[in-house]
Formats: sequence, structure tokens, C-alpha cells
Amino acid sequence: MSKVKPAKTYPDTIFKQTTPDEAQKLNDGPRFNTWYKGWFTRSEIYERMMPDGLTSALRIEGPFSGGAAVVMNSKGQIKLITGTRTDTAGTGTLDINTHGCNQLHNGRTNIQYNPGGNENENQALNVLAYGDVVEQAIGGERHIKATKIIITATEGLFLNGQSVKIKAEGDLEMAGASITTAQVNKKDIIVGQQMSFGAGETTEMKFDPRASSNIISPGNVNHKVLGRYKIKTLRNMSVRAVRGLFMRSETKTTLQGLQNLTLLGTNGMNLKTAKTTFDTADFEIKSAKTSFKTADFDLDAAKVDLVGAADVSIASTGGNVSIAGVLIYLN
Repeated sequence: MSKVKPAKTYPDTIFKQTTPDEAQKLNDGPRFNTWYKGWFTRSEIYERMMPDGLTSALRIEGPFSGGAAVVMNSKGQIKLITGTRTDTAGTGTLDINTHGCNQLHNGRTNIQYNPGGNENENQALNVLAYGDVVEQAIGGERHIKATKIIITATEGLFLNGQSVKIKAEGDLEMAGASITTAQVNKKDIIVGQQMSFGAGETTEMKFDPRASSNIISPGNVNHKVLGRYKIKTLRNMSVRAVRGLFMRSETKTTLQGLQNLTLLGTNGMNLKTAKTTFDTADFEIKSAKTSFKTADFDLDAAKVDLVGAADVSIASTGGNVSIAGVLIYLN
């Protein structure tokens, strides 16, 4: 039998209040209505109404330690919020695993990527595709802007376009084991200097018999070679100078015409040499007037014929005239 005695008096209140109750005015801040609150993870689903009575949202928050949430507001927006990134691998990421995806955006789409940590090589976006990647901009333009753009192709790089333009504010460099270009017409506009280094051989081949190579310049054209310099044509060759033509060889100069050689001087021709030798099977001089002026003139031949259609004069102004022979015939 219990020997506990009841109390003589009982309290009328839980505690003795020393200050008046405080009141909160909800018109100055948002109002919340919680639908669900988890016991194990402290997850929560609640509504939120702003003081204007119009702006509202439904928020689904995951485990309290993760900080991830999904927000659907009265503007028709859906926000996916992940938790903060920590030193633990994989934290704060948005992972999507599907068997396909169809997206239709009826307005402008803005996507911003911030650089990752050192473990991601400070990359902001990394896309890996195991098949073809096709992008189409129908009726618009595709712009790629970066401090440096690097395109790496393990097999081939193709640029196809109705018109392809490459513009560089600075240097434009091309390097390859072999460079081949094919075009109907080609035009280079160079306002500075054009130089070519290290070419073992330069060959220009044309298959059209009407083809031509032209150098038009108000300046000079200089060719300097250490080896042989050959010019060959199967047709006529013409070298013309308006003021003067100078040809010089340090050792020997040969002019050869297999069928005919003509030296033409409209106003005259001068031969100035230490010694002049004519070695020919037949030597013929035709002129309106021929004058020989020399300190010593020797004519040595097996046979000499002097024929004058009119008069023939042999005179010496300062000495004798000697005629010697086995027989001398005077008509």
C-alpha cells in the first residue's frame, strides 16, 4: 500500500509571467506554410507568400546538411539549387542520367559556367561525346569568342563554306609537311615585302599553251644566283630596253646562232676589243660604205679578189705602194 500523500495546494499556472507577450506582424515579411518536415534528414516542403500577396513559391528542400532545393514560383520559374561545394569529391553537383533529352526553348537561353577547382584543371565546361556532334544555326550566325581558340583534329580538319575568310590582326602562320591549294583564280595583295626561305626547288608548270607569266613593276628586278642561269624557249625570245642594254661576263661571252646570227644597229655598231678574230667558212660584208682605219692592217689569204664595178683606187698619202708576186698581171 502506497504511503505517498497528496499535495495540499496545486499551481494555477505553468510559470509566473514577468513580461507581456510579444506579437509578430506578418504583413511586414513573408509568410510560410509547411507541408512536410522530415524527422531523419530535416527535409522540408513548404509554401512561401510575400507581403504583396501575389509573389509566392513552393520550395522543396533536401537534407539539411546538403543544402539542395527545388523552387517553383508564381512567375512560372523552376529553380534547381545545389548545395555548396566542399573538399569532398562530388559535392554540390547536378547529376542527370537519362536515355535521351528533348529541349525546346522558345526564348533566349543564357548559360554561365564558372571555372572549377584545381582538380578540374580550372575548366569551366567540358563536353565529352562518343559520336558525332552537329550544331545548326538556321538563318543566323555562330560566334565563338575566347582569348585563345585551339582546335585539335586527330585525322582531318575541314572548313567548308560558300565564302571562307581568315583575318589576323597580327601574324598569320601556316605550317605543314605539304601545302596544296587549288583554285580558278588567285590574287595576293602585298603592300610590304614578300620573301621565301629555304626552298630547294621552285617549279612553275602551266598546261595551257596560252598561259603567260608577267612581272609588271615600276621598280627594279634583280636575280642573283651562285650556280647556272638558263633561259630556254622553243619559240622566239625578245629582250628590249628603252635606254640601254648591257651584257657583261667576267670571263667569256658567246653569241651563237645555229642557222643565222644578226647584229643590227640602226644608228651604228661599235666593236671595241683588244683583239677581234673572225673564224668563218665564208665572210661577206655588204654596206653602202665601209671604212677601215687602223695603225696596221694585214690581209693574209690564200686568194684575194678585189673587184670594183666602177673605179678602184689604191693610194698612199705618206709612203710607197708595193705589190709583190710571182707574176703581176696588169690589163
